[in-house]
Amino acid sequence: MTRVPPLPIASDPHHDGLILGRHLLARGQCVEALAATKQVFAQAEGRRDKALMSRALVQIAWCCMKLGDPETGLDCLLGSRRLEQRSADSAEDARTSAIEAFLLLDLGLSDEAFAAAELAVITAEAAGEDAVTAFTYNVKGVILALCRQPELGTKLLARAVALTQGAKEESDRAFHLLNLGFCQIQLADDAEMSERPSEGRHWLDLAIETNGAAIATARLCGDAWTLRTALANGAEYQARCGNLDQAMAYLDASAALPGDPGVSLRIHYLYTLGDVQLRAGRLEDARNTCAEALAQAEMGNQIDHQLNAVQRLCDVHEALGQFETALALHRRFHALYVRQSGETTRRRAKIAEIQLESEQLRARAQELTMQVMLDPLTGIANRRSFDQILGRLDGSPYAVGMLDLDHFKSVNDRFSHQVGDTVLRRVARIMVEQIGVHGHAVRLGGEEFALIFPGAVTANASVFCDTVRLAIADADWSDIAADLRVTASIGLAAGTGGEGGDDLIAAADRRLYAAKTQGRDRLVAFDADALVMAG
Repeated sequence: MTRVPPLPIASDPHHDGLILGRHLLARGQCVEALAATKQVFAQAEGRRDKALMSRALVQIAWCCMKLGDPETGLDCLLGSRRLEQRSADSAEDARTSAIEAFLLLDLGLSDEAFAAAELAVITAEAAGEDAVTAFTYNVKGVILALCRQPELGTKLLARAVALTQGAKEESDRAFHLLNLGFCQIQLADDAEMSERPSEGRHWLDLAIETNGAAIATARLCGDAWTLRTALANGAEYQARCGNLDQAMAYLDASAALPGDPGVSLRIHYLYTLGDVQLRAGRLEDARNTCAEALAQAEMGNQIDHQLNAVQRLCDVHEALGQFETALALHRRFHALYVRQSGETTRRRAKIAEIQLESEQLRARAQELTMQVMLDPLTGIANRRSFDQILGRLDGSPYAVGMLDLDHFKSVNDRFSHQVGDTVLRRVARIMVEQIGVHGHAVRLGGEEFALIFPGAVTANASVFCDTVRLAIADADWSDIAADLRVTASIGLAAGTGGEGGDDLIAAADRRLYAAKTQGRDRLVAFDADALVMAG
Protein backbone atom coordinates (compact mmCIF):
# COMPACT_ATOMS: atom_id res chain seq x y z
CA MET A 1 0.00 0.00 0.00
CA THR A 2 1.22 3.49 -0.80
CA ARG A 3 2.51 5.34 2.23
CA VAL A 4 0.14 8.11 3.35
CA PRO A 5 1.64 11.43 4.51
CA PRO A 6 1.52 12.23 8.23
CA LEU A 7 -1.67 13.76 9.58
CA PRO A 8 -1.78 17.56 9.80
CA ILE A 9 -1.87 19.02 13.28
CA ALA A 10 -5.10 20.86 14.06
CA SER A 11 -4.86 24.28 15.70
CA ASP A 12 -8.02 24.02 17.86
CA PRO A 13 -7.44 21.44 20.62
CA HIS A 14 -11.19 20.85 21.01
CA HIS A 15 -11.49 19.80 17.38
CA ASP A 16 -8.25 17.83 17.06
CA GLY A 17 -9.98 14.52 17.59
CA LEU A 18 -12.74 15.27 15.08
CA ILE A 19 -10.19 16.19 12.39
CA LEU A 20 -8.09 13.17 13.31
CA GLY A 21 -11.17 10.95 13.03
CA ARG A 22 -11.94 12.29 9.54
CA HIS A 23 -8.42 11.58 8.34
CA LEU A 24 -8.50 8.09 9.84
CA LEU A 25 -11.81 7.43 8.08
CA ALA A 26 -10.29 8.59 4.78
CA ARG A 27 -7.57 5.96 5.34
CA GLY A 28 -10.14 3.31 6.17
CA GLN A 29 -8.92 2.99 9.77
CA CYS A 30 -12.45 2.89 11.11
CA VAL A 31 -11.72 1.31 14.51
CA GLU A 32 -9.15 4.02 15.26
CA ALA A 33 -11.46 6.73 13.87
CA LEU A 34 -14.27 5.56 16.14
CA ALA A 35 -12.03 5.72 19.22
CA ALA A 36 -10.78 9.21 18.35
CA THR A 37 -14.28 10.55 17.70
CA LYS A 38 -15.71 9.03 20.89
CA GLN A 39 -13.04 10.92 22.79
CA VAL A 40 -14.17 14.15 21.07
CA PHE A 41 -17.76 13.46 22.14
CA ALA A 42 -16.70 12.89 25.75
CA GLN A 43 -14.73 16.16 25.79
CA ALA A 44 -17.60 18.06 24.16
CA GLU A 45 -20.07 16.59 26.64
CA GLY A 46 -17.89 17.71 29.51
CA ARG A 47 -17.89 21.26 28.10
CA ARG A 48 -21.62 21.04 27.22
CA ASP A 49 -20.75 21.98 23.66
CA LYS A 50 -23.92 20.67 21.96
CA ALA A 51 -22.82 21.66 18.45
CA LEU A 52 -19.57 19.66 18.74
CA MET A 53 -21.39 16.77 20.42
CA SER A 54 -23.81 16.63 17.49
CA ARG A 55 -21.01 16.65 14.89
CA ALA A 56 -19.15 13.95 16.79
CA LEU A 57 -22.26 11.75 16.95
CA VAL A 58 -22.76 12.02 13.18
CA GLN A 59 -19.14 11.00 12.61
CA ILE A 60 -19.50 8.11 15.07
CA ALA A 61 -22.60 7.02 13.14
CA TRP A 62 -20.57 6.85 9.92
CA CYS A 63 -17.82 4.88 11.69
CA CYS A 64 -20.48 2.43 12.92
CA MET A 65 -21.89 2.03 9.42
CA LYS A 66 -18.46 1.14 8.05
CA LEU A 67 -17.85 -1.24 10.94
CA GLY A 68 -21.11 -3.08 10.32
CA ASP A 69 -22.99 -1.78 13.37
CA PRO A 70 -25.86 0.23 11.84
CA GLU A 71 -28.07 -0.15 14.94
CA THR A 72 -25.61 1.80 17.09
CA GLY A 73 -25.03 4.22 14.22
CA LEU A 74 -28.73 5.02 14.00
CA ASP A 75 -28.86 5.51 17.79
CA CYS A 76 -26.04 8.05 17.46
CA LEU A 77 -27.85 9.85 14.66
CA LEU A 78 -30.99 9.98 16.81
CA GLY A 79 -28.88 11.42 19.61
CA SER A 80 -27.54 14.08 17.27
CA ARG A 81 -31.09 15.06 16.28
CA ARG A 82 -32.22 15.24 19.91
CA LEU A 83 -29.50 17.78 20.63
CA GLU A 84 -31.33 20.10 18.19
CA GLN A 85 -28.02 21.43 16.93
CA ARG A 86 -28.56 21.10 13.19
CA SER A 87 -25.78 22.56 11.11
CA ALA A 88 -26.31 25.91 9.39
CA ASP A 89 -24.35 24.37 6.51
CA SER A 90 -26.70 22.74 4.00
CA ALA A 91 -23.85 20.58 2.65
CA GLU A 92 -23.35 19.15 6.14
CA ASP A 93 -27.10 18.52 6.40
CA ALA A 94 -27.00 16.66 3.09
CA ARG A 95 -24.12 14.47 4.21
CA THR A 96 -25.91 13.66 7.48
CA SER A 97 -29.07 12.64 5.60
CA ALA A 98 -26.97 10.45 3.29
CA ILE A 99 -25.34 8.73 6.29
CA GLU A 100 -28.82 8.16 7.71
CA ALA A 101 -29.86 6.59 4.38
CA PHE A 102 -26.86 4.22 4.45
CA LEU A 103 -27.69 3.17 8.01
CA LEU A 104 -31.37 2.60 7.27
CA LEU A 105 -30.45 0.58 4.20
CA ASP A 106 -28.12 -1.63 6.25
CA LEU A 107 -30.98 -2.15 8.70
CA GLY A 108 -33.23 -3.40 5.89
CA LEU A 109 -35.48 -0.32 5.85
CA SER A 110 -35.29 0.41 2.13
CA ASP A 111 -38.36 2.70 1.92
CA GLU A 112 -37.13 4.90 4.76
CA ALA A 113 -33.61 4.81 3.30
CA PHE A 114 -34.87 6.00 -0.08
CA ALA A 115 -36.74 8.92 1.54
CA ALA A 116 -33.59 9.96 3.43
CA ALA A 117 -31.51 9.65 0.24
CA GLU A 118 -33.99 11.80 -1.71
CA LEU A 119 -33.73 14.49 0.95
CA ALA A 120 -29.93 14.22 0.89
CA VAL A 121 -29.80 14.69 -2.91
CA ILE A 122 -32.15 17.70 -2.87
CA THR A 123 -30.16 19.38 -0.10
CA ALA A 124 -26.79 18.61 -1.70
CA GLU A 125 -27.81 19.91 -5.12
CA ALA A 126 -29.02 23.13 -3.50
CA ALA A 127 -25.70 23.47 -1.66
CA GLY A 128 -23.79 22.99 -4.92
CA GLU A 129 -20.77 21.11 -3.51
CA ASP A 130 -19.69 18.34 -5.91
CA ALA A 131 -18.15 16.05 -3.29
CA VAL A 132 -21.27 16.04 -1.11
CA THR A 133 -23.58 15.72 -4.13
CA ALA A 134 -21.57 12.70 -5.30
CA PHE A 135 -21.86 11.14 -1.82
CA THR A 136 -25.67 11.51 -1.93
CA TYR A 137 -25.83 10.10 -5.48
CA ASN A 138 -23.83 7.16 -4.15
CA VAL A 139 -26.34 6.11 -1.50
CA LYS A 140 -29.36 6.72 -3.72
CA GLY A 141 -27.75 4.65 -6.47
CA VAL A 142 -27.06 1.73 -4.13
CA ILE A 143 -30.64 1.84 -2.81
CA LEU A 144 -32.01 1.80 -6.36
CA ALA A 145 -29.83 -1.20 -7.20
CA LEU A 146 -31.03 -3.12 -4.15
CA CYS A 147 -34.64 -2.21 -4.99
CA ARG A 148 -34.28 -3.95 -8.36
CA GLN A 149 -33.60 -0.79 -10.34
CA PRO A 150 -29.86 -1.27 -10.96
CA GLU A 151 -29.92 0.58 -14.28
CA LEU A 152 -31.01 3.80 -12.58
CA GLY A 153 -28.56 3.13 -9.75
CA THR A 154 -25.69 2.63 -12.19
CA LYS A 155 -26.41 5.97 -13.86
CA LEU A 156 -26.35 7.79 -10.52
CA LEU A 157 -23.13 6.07 -9.43
CA ALA A 158 -21.51 6.95 -12.76
CA ARG A 159 -22.42 10.60 -12.11
CA ALA A 160 -20.92 10.33 -8.62
CA VAL A 161 -17.66 9.00 -10.09
CA ALA A 162 -17.62 11.77 -12.70
CA LEU A 163 -18.13 14.46 -10.04
CA THR A 164 -15.05 13.24 -8.17
CA GLN A 165 -12.80 13.08 -11.24
CA GLY A 166 -9.59 14.82 -10.24
CA ALA A 167 -10.95 15.53 -6.74
CA LYS A 168 -8.53 16.04 -3.87
CA GLU A 169 -10.15 13.32 -1.73
CA GLU A 170 -9.42 10.12 -3.65
CA SER A 171 -11.00 7.95 -0.94
CA ASP A 172 -14.42 9.29 -1.96
CA ARG A 173 -13.78 8.31 -5.58
CA ALA A 174 -12.68 4.82 -4.51
CA PHE A 175 -15.91 4.42 -2.52
CA HIS A 176 -18.04 5.51 -5.48
CA LEU A 177 -16.21 3.12 -7.83
CA LEU A 178 -16.74 0.29 -5.34
CA ASN A 179 -20.50 0.83 -5.33
CA LEU A 180 -20.67 1.38 -9.09
CA GLY A 181 -19.18 -2.09 -9.48
CA PHE A 182 -21.85 -3.43 -7.11
CA CYS A 183 -24.62 -1.87 -9.24
CA GLN A 184 -23.12 -3.41 -12.37
CA ILE A 185 -23.16 -6.83 -10.67
CA GLN A 186 -26.88 -6.35 -10.00
CA LEU A 187 -27.36 -5.72 -13.73
CA ALA A 188 -25.42 -8.92 -14.44
CA ASP A 189 -27.68 -10.84 -12.05
CA ASP A 190 -30.83 -9.45 -13.70
CA ALA A 191 -29.56 -10.36 -17.18
CA GLU A 192 -28.67 -13.92 -16.10
CA MET A 193 -32.05 -14.41 -14.40
CA SER A 194 -33.72 -13.29 -17.63
CA GLU A 195 -31.62 -15.80 -19.59
CA ARG A 196 -29.53 -13.18 -21.37
CA PRO A 197 -26.10 -14.72 -20.72
CA SER A 198 -24.07 -12.55 -23.11
CA GLU A 199 -25.48 -9.38 -21.54
CA GLY A 200 -24.86 -10.81 -18.09
CA ARG A 201 -21.22 -11.53 -18.95
CA HIS A 202 -20.85 -7.99 -20.32
CA TRP A 203 -21.96 -6.48 -17.01
CA LEU A 204 -19.86 -8.94 -15.01
CA ASP A 205 -16.75 -7.99 -17.00
CA LEU A 206 -17.58 -4.30 -16.51
CA ALA A 207 -18.04 -4.81 -12.76
CA ILE A 208 -14.64 -6.52 -12.57
CA GLU A 209 -13.06 -3.59 -14.41
CA THR A 210 -14.79 -0.97 -12.23
CA ASN A 211 -13.97 -2.82 -9.03
CA GLY A 212 -10.36 -3.08 -10.21
CA ALA A 213 -10.31 0.70 -10.52
CA ALA A 214 -11.69 0.93 -6.97
CA ILE A 215 -8.90 -1.36 -5.74
CA ALA A 216 -6.24 0.71 -7.52
CA THR A 217 -7.64 4.02 -6.26
CA ALA A 218 -8.05 2.79 -2.67
CA ARG A 219 -4.52 1.36 -2.67
CA LEU A 220 -3.11 4.63 -4.03
CA CYS A 221 -4.77 6.84 -1.42
CA GLY A 222 -4.34 4.34 1.42
CA ASP A 223 -8.04 3.75 2.14
CA ALA A 224 -7.85 0.37 3.86
CA TRP A 225 -11.62 -0.05 4.40
CA THR A 226 -12.53 0.43 0.74
CA LEU A 227 -9.52 -1.63 -0.33
CA ARG A 228 -10.55 -4.58 1.87
CA THR A 229 -14.16 -4.38 0.67
CA ALA A 230 -13.14 -4.08 -2.98
CA LEU A 231 -10.71 -7.01 -2.69
CA ALA A 232 -13.45 -9.22 -1.20
CA ASN A 233 -15.94 -8.11 -3.87
CA GLY A 234 -13.31 -8.64 -6.56
CA ALA A 235 -12.69 -12.17 -5.28
CA GLU A 236 -16.42 -12.90 -5.55
CA TYR A 237 -16.64 -11.46 -9.08
CA GLN A 238 -13.55 -13.34 -10.27
CA ALA A 239 -14.83 -16.59 -8.75
CA ARG A 240 -18.06 -16.21 -10.71
CA CYS A 241 -15.96 -16.11 -13.89
CA GLY A 242 -14.03 -19.19 -12.82
CA ASN A 243 -10.84 -17.19 -12.18
CA LEU A 244 -10.19 -18.88 -8.84
CA ASP A 245 -6.46 -18.12 -8.72
CA GLN A 246 -7.14 -14.40 -9.11
CA ALA A 247 -9.90 -14.63 -6.52
CA MET A 248 -7.49 -16.19 -4.01
CA ALA A 249 -4.84 -13.60 -4.87
CA TYR A 250 -7.31 -10.85 -3.93
CA LEU A 251 -8.17 -12.56 -0.65
CA ASP A 252 -4.51 -13.12 0.19
CA ALA A 253 -3.86 -9.42 -0.46
CA SER A 254 -6.74 -8.53 1.88
CA ALA A 255 -5.46 -10.82 4.64
CA ALA A 256 -1.98 -9.27 4.35
CA LEU A 257 -3.22 -5.71 5.00
CA PRO A 258 -2.15 -4.29 8.37
CA GLY A 259 -4.55 -3.00 10.99
CA ASP A 260 -7.86 -4.13 12.46
CA PRO A 261 -10.53 -4.52 9.76
CA GLY A 262 -13.35 -4.69 12.29
CA VAL A 263 -15.77 -7.57 12.83
CA SER A 264 -17.96 -6.90 9.79
CA LEU A 265 -15.16 -6.87 7.22
CA ARG A 266 -13.53 -9.89 8.89
CA ILE A 267 -16.75 -11.89 8.51
CA HIS A 268 -17.18 -10.68 4.92
CA TYR A 269 -13.67 -11.89 4.16
CA LEU A 270 -14.33 -15.29 5.74
CA TYR A 271 -17.54 -16.17 3.93
CA THR A 272 -16.10 -14.92 0.63
CA LEU A 273 -13.06 -17.15 1.22
CA GLY A 274 -15.38 -20.05 2.01
CA ASP A 275 -17.26 -19.49 -1.26
CA VAL A 276 -14.02 -19.51 -3.28
CA GLN A 277 -12.83 -22.65 -1.48
CA LEU A 278 -16.16 -24.33 -2.26
CA ARG A 279 -15.89 -23.45 -5.95
CA ALA A 280 -12.32 -24.81 -5.95
CA GLY A 281 -13.49 -28.13 -4.48
CA ARG A 282 -11.69 -27.58 -1.17
CA LEU A 283 -14.76 -28.68 0.77
CA GLU A 284 -13.21 -29.29 4.21
CA ASP A 285 -11.46 -25.91 4.10
CA ALA A 286 -14.73 -24.28 3.00
CA ARG A 287 -16.65 -25.92 5.88
CA ASN A 288 -14.12 -24.73 8.47
CA THR A 289 -14.00 -21.21 7.03
CA CYS A 290 -17.79 -20.80 6.85
CA ALA A 291 -18.16 -22.23 10.37
CA GLU A 292 -15.67 -19.63 11.64
CA ALA A 293 -17.62 -16.88 9.80
CA LEU A 294 -20.84 -18.04 11.46
CA ALA A 295 -19.22 -18.18 14.91
CA GLN A 296 -17.96 -14.60 14.60
CA ALA A 297 -21.33 -13.40 13.29
CA GLU A 298 -23.08 -15.03 16.26
CA MET A 299 -20.58 -13.47 18.66
CA GLY A 300 -21.39 -10.04 17.26
CA ASN A 301 -25.15 -10.81 17.05
CA GLN A 302 -25.14 -9.69 13.40
CA ILE A 303 -28.16 -11.37 11.81
CA ASP A 304 -27.34 -10.32 8.23
CA HIS A 305 -23.90 -11.89 8.44
CA GLN A 306 -25.36 -14.97 10.16
CA LEU A 307 -27.74 -15.42 7.22
CA ASN A 308 -24.89 -15.21 4.70
CA ALA A 309 -22.67 -17.58 6.67
CA VAL A 310 -25.46 -20.14 7.25
CA GLN A 311 -26.40 -20.09 3.56
CA ARG A 312 -22.81 -20.75 2.49
CA LEU A 313 -22.33 -23.41 5.16
CA CYS A 314 -25.51 -25.12 3.92
CA ASP A 315 -24.10 -25.16 0.35
CA VAL A 316 -20.85 -26.70 1.61
CA HIS A 317 -22.63 -29.52 3.49
CA GLU A 318 -24.77 -30.24 0.41
CA ALA A 319 -21.57 -30.53 -1.65
CA LEU A 320 -20.18 -32.89 1.00
CA GLY A 321 -23.32 -35.02 0.74
CA GLN A 322 -24.23 -34.29 4.37
CA PHE A 323 -27.89 -33.62 3.61
CA GLU A 324 -29.28 -33.88 7.16
CA THR A 325 -26.88 -31.19 8.35
CA ALA A 326 -27.68 -29.11 5.26
CA LEU A 327 -31.42 -29.42 6.01
CA ALA A 328 -30.86 -28.35 9.62
CA LEU A 329 -28.91 -25.33 8.39
CA HIS A 330 -31.68 -24.53 5.93
CA ARG A 331 -34.20 -24.53 8.80
CA ARG A 332 -31.86 -22.33 10.79
CA PHE A 333 -31.66 -19.96 7.82
CA HIS A 334 -35.46 -19.71 7.78
CA ALA A 335 -35.58 -19.01 11.55
CA LEU A 336 -32.95 -16.28 11.15
CA TYR A 337 -34.95 -14.79 8.28
CA VAL A 338 -38.08 -14.64 10.46
CA ARG A 339 -36.03 -13.09 13.26
CA GLN A 340 -34.62 -10.56 10.84
CA SER A 341 -38.17 -9.59 9.82
CA GLY A 342 -39.05 -9.01 13.48
CA GLU A 343 -35.94 -6.89 13.90
CA THR A 344 -36.97 -4.84 10.89
CA THR A 345 -40.37 -4.13 12.47
CA ARG A 346 -38.72 -3.06 15.72
CA ARG A 347 -36.29 -0.83 13.88
CA ARG A 348 -39.10 0.74 11.90
CA ALA A 349 -40.79 1.66 15.17
CA LYS A 350 -37.56 3.19 16.44
CA ILE A 351 -37.04 5.47 13.47
CA ALA A 352 -40.57 6.84 13.89
CA GLU A 353 -38.85 9.04 16.47
CA ILE A 354 -37.05 10.95 13.73
CA GLN A 355 -39.92 11.27 11.25
CA LEU A 356 -40.90 14.73 12.45
CA GLU A 357 -37.30 15.88 12.21
CA SER A 358 -37.05 14.42 8.72
CA GLU A 359 -40.16 16.33 7.63
CA GLN A 360 -38.66 19.53 8.98
CA LEU A 361 -35.42 18.83 7.12
CA ARG A 362 -37.33 18.10 3.92
CA ALA A 363 -39.16 21.43 4.22
CA ARG A 364 -35.83 23.13 4.77
CA ALA A 365 -34.36 21.40 1.72
CA GLN A 366 -37.24 22.63 -0.40
CA GLU A 367 -36.73 26.12 0.99
CA LEU A 368 -33.02 25.91 0.14
CA THR A 369 -33.87 24.78 -3.38
CA MET A 370 -36.19 27.75 -3.83
CA GLN A 371 -33.60 30.12 -2.41
CA VAL A 372 -30.89 28.92 -4.74
CA MET A 373 -33.19 29.33 -7.78
CA LEU A 374 -34.61 32.76 -6.90
CA ASP A 375 -33.10 36.22 -6.96
CA PRO A 376 -32.99 37.38 -3.32
CA LEU A 377 -33.74 41.04 -4.12
CA THR A 378 -36.71 40.70 -6.47
CA GLY A 379 -38.02 37.23 -5.67
CA ILE A 380 -38.17 36.18 -9.34
CA ALA A 381 -36.05 33.54 -11.07
CA ASN A 382 -32.27 34.08 -11.11
CA ARG A 383 -29.48 33.26 -13.56
CA ARG A 384 -29.22 29.64 -12.44
CA SER A 385 -32.96 29.21 -12.96
CA PHE A 386 -32.64 30.91 -16.38
CA ASP A 387 -30.06 28.33 -17.46
CA GLN A 388 -32.23 25.46 -16.21
CA ILE A 389 -35.33 26.75 -18.02
CA LEU A 390 -33.40 27.05 -21.28
CA GLY A 391 -31.98 23.58 -20.73
CA ARG A 392 -35.50 22.14 -20.39
CA LEU A 393 -36.57 23.96 -23.57
CA ASP A 394 -33.62 22.65 -25.59
CA GLY A 395 -34.98 21.34 -28.90
CA SER A 396 -38.34 23.12 -28.49
CA PRO A 397 -39.46 26.46 -29.95
CA TYR A 398 -39.33 29.45 -27.63
CA ALA A 399 -38.65 33.17 -27.60
CA VAL A 400 -36.32 35.04 -25.28
CA GLY A 401 -36.24 38.76 -24.60
CA MET A 402 -33.27 40.48 -23.00
CA LEU A 403 -34.43 43.57 -21.06
CA ASP A 404 -32.18 46.29 -19.71
CA LEU A 405 -33.27 49.38 -17.73
CA ASP A 406 -32.20 52.61 -19.42
CA HIS A 407 -29.72 54.89 -17.64
CA PHE A 408 -30.09 52.87 -14.45
CA LYS A 409 -26.70 54.03 -13.14
CA SER A 410 -28.05 57.56 -12.97
CA VAL A 411 -30.97 56.32 -10.84
CA ASN A 412 -28.51 54.97 -8.26
CA ASP A 413 -26.26 58.04 -8.49
CA ARG A 414 -29.09 60.60 -8.32
CA PHE A 415 -31.54 58.97 -5.93
CA SER A 416 -29.48 56.33 -3.98
CA HIS A 417 -28.94 52.60 -4.23
CA GLN A 418 -31.91 52.00 -1.93
CA VAL A 419 -34.17 53.68 -4.47
CA GLY A 420 -32.49 51.64 -7.20
CA ASP A 421 -33.28 48.41 -5.35
CA THR A 422 -36.92 49.47 -4.99
CA VAL A 423 -37.07 50.16 -8.74
CA LEU A 424 -35.68 46.70 -9.51
CA ARG A 425 -38.29 45.06 -7.28
CA ARG A 426 -41.13 46.97 -8.93
CA VAL A 427 -39.86 46.23 -12.45
CA ALA A 428 -39.82 42.52 -11.54
CA ARG A 429 -43.40 42.77 -10.28
CA ILE A 430 -44.52 44.54 -13.47
CA MET A 431 -42.91 41.85 -15.62
CA VAL A 432 -44.65 39.05 -13.71
CA GLU A 433 -48.03 40.85 -13.79
CA GLN A 434 -47.85 41.52 -17.55
CA ILE A 435 -46.78 38.09 -18.78
CA GLY A 436 -48.71 35.98 -16.23
CA VAL A 437 -48.62 32.28 -16.99
CA HIS A 438 -47.41 32.82 -20.56
CA GLY A 439 -43.70 33.00 -19.73
CA HIS A 440 -40.92 33.32 -17.18
CA ALA A 441 -39.47 36.55 -15.77
CA VAL A 442 -35.81 36.38 -14.75
CA ARG A 443 -33.32 38.76 -13.19
CA LEU A 444 -29.90 38.03 -14.67
CA GLY A 445 -28.02 40.55 -12.55
CA GLY A 446 -27.84 44.29 -11.97
CA GLU A 447 -30.49 46.00 -14.09
CA GLU A 448 -30.56 43.20 -16.69
CA PHE A 449 -33.62 40.97 -16.94
CA ALA A 450 -34.91 38.30 -19.31
CA LEU A 451 -38.32 37.12 -20.50
CA ILE A 452 -38.75 33.54 -21.74
CA PHE A 453 -41.84 32.46 -23.70
CA PRO A 454 -42.04 28.68 -24.29
CA GLY A 455 -43.63 27.73 -27.62
CA ALA A 456 -43.97 31.36 -28.71
CA VAL A 457 -43.16 32.81 -32.14
CA THR A 458 -41.77 36.31 -32.61
CA ALA A 459 -45.14 37.97 -33.21
CA ASN A 460 -46.73 36.70 -29.98
CA ALA A 461 -43.64 37.28 -27.86
CA SER A 462 -43.33 40.83 -29.28
CA VAL A 463 -46.79 41.68 -27.94
CA PHE A 464 -45.88 40.57 -24.42
CA CYS A 465 -42.47 42.27 -24.49
CA ASP A 466 -43.90 45.56 -25.68
CA THR A 467 -46.66 45.34 -23.07
CA VAL A 468 -43.96 45.00 -20.41
CA ARG A 469 -41.98 47.89 -21.91
CA LEU A 470 -45.03 50.20 -21.96
CA ALA A 471 -46.08 49.20 -18.43
CA ILE A 472 -42.63 50.15 -17.11
CA ALA A 473 -42.63 53.49 -18.97
CA ASP A 474 -46.21 54.38 -17.94
CA ALA A 475 -45.87 53.39 -14.28
CA ASP A 476 -46.14 56.11 -11.65
CA TRP A 477 -42.69 56.17 -10.04
CA SER A 478 -43.25 59.33 -8.00
CA ASP A 479 -44.13 57.40 -4.85
CA ILE A 480 -40.55 56.11 -4.86
CA ALA A 481 -38.86 59.43 -5.69
CA ALA A 482 -40.03 62.72 -7.18
CA ASP A 483 -39.03 63.24 -10.83
CA LEU A 484 -38.09 59.56 -11.15
CA ARG A 485 -38.74 58.04 -14.57
CA VAL A 486 -37.89 54.49 -15.61
CA THR A 487 -37.82 53.00 -19.10
CA ALA A 488 -36.49 49.76 -20.57
CA SER A 489 -34.98 48.53 -23.84
CA ILE A 490 -35.65 44.99 -25.06
CA GLY A 491 -34.02 42.73 -27.63
CA LEU A 492 -36.07 39.71 -28.72
CA ALA A 493 -35.17 36.51 -30.56
CA ALA A 494 -37.20 33.38 -31.30
CA GLY A 495 -36.23 29.95 -32.53
CA THR A 496 -35.46 26.41 -31.35
CA GLY A 497 -32.96 25.68 -28.62
CA GLY A 498 -31.74 22.64 -30.50
CA GLU A 499 -30.59 24.94 -33.27
CA GLY A 500 -28.32 26.64 -30.79
CA GLY A 501 -29.65 28.21 -27.62
CA ASP A 502 -26.51 30.36 -27.36
CA ASP A 503 -27.27 31.77 -30.81
CA LEU A 504 -30.73 32.89 -29.65
CA ILE A 505 -29.27 34.63 -26.60
CA ALA A 506 -26.62 36.27 -28.79
CA ALA A 507 -29.30 37.49 -31.22
CA ALA A 508 -31.43 38.89 -28.39
CA ASP A 509 -28.37 40.64 -26.92
CA ARG A 510 -27.49 42.07 -30.34
CA ARG A 511 -31.01 43.45 -30.74
CA LEU A 512 -30.95 44.86 -27.20
CA TYR A 513 -27.81 46.77 -28.15
CA ALA A 514 -29.60 48.03 -31.28
CA ALA A 515 -32.51 49.23 -29.14
CA LYS A 516 -30.07 51.15 -26.95
CA THR A 517 -28.27 52.77 -29.86
CA GLN A 518 -31.54 53.76 -31.56
CA GLY A 519 -32.74 55.86 -28.63
CA ARG A 520 -33.75 53.40 -25.86
CA ASP A 521 -37.28 52.70 -24.55
CA ARG A 522 -38.01 50.43 -27.48
CA LEU A 523 -38.25 46.82 -28.57
CA VAL A 524 -36.12 45.37 -31.38
CA ALA A 525 -37.32 41.96 -32.51
CA PHE A 526 -35.43 41.57 -35.80
CA ASP A 527 -32.02 42.50 -37.16
CA ALA A 528 -31.35 45.68 -39.10
CA ASP A 529 -33.24 44.63 -42.25
CA ALA A 530 -36.58 44.29 -40.40
CA LEU A 531 -36.66 46.50 -37.31
CA VAL A 532 -39.74 46.66 -35.16
CA MET A 533 -39.46 49.79 -33.04
CA ALA A 534 -41.87 51.37 -30.64
CA GLY A 535 -41.83 54.63 -28.78
